Amino acid sequence: MKTKTKNRLTIILTVVFFMGPVVAAYLLSSGVVDYKPESTKNNGQFISPVVKVEDFSAEQWAKDLMGTWTLIRVVPEACANQCQIFEDELSRYQKSLGHRAEKMHLMLIAQAFLSEMPDNFPHVKKVSIEENKALQAEFARLSEVSLGDGHGLFVVAPEGYLMMAFTAENTSSEIIKDLSLLVKRKGD
Repeated sequence: MKTKTKNRLTIILTVVFFMGPVVAAYLLSSGVVDYKPESTKNNGQFISPVVKVEDFSAEQWAKDLMGTWTLIRVVPEACANQCQIFEDELSRYQKSLGHRAEKMHLMLIAQAFLSEMPDNFPHVKKVSIEENKALQAEFARLSEVSLGDGHGLFVVAPEGYLMMAFTAENTSSEIIKDLSLLVKRKGD
């Protein structure tokens, strides 16, 4: 092959090599090609648009969500003995993260907490939203993508946004897998 032909071939291959991804990205983003991956890494449902908790509450607990991953269990009624089960569930998810467990904080949000409820899980922050009708309405709306009937299991990102909801169809191992991926990604 002549040198002139080799040089032309090299230039053509270089242009194709560098322009190929640009053309593919344009086709995929423009909608000309309708491609959707069969599966994603996450099992939970992304909340879209994300919800900033501080937009609904100016209390300190909402500000404390900043800077850490938080797993929140929402209960629409006053908490009594069943909340012990929810706190145990949250604790088990946290323990399953192993050496990264300290990166996931836990919170139980309920309409109210009964004073006779024993505090067997002091590491689970308990928040009453009895007076906050706007936040109650938002959690009721979000429960439709989570556990339903006002109940929910949500992840709050370190930026303070509710960003993922888990449904009743999500198994414990799927939830643990998602939580592990999240805490591994931030701050390691």
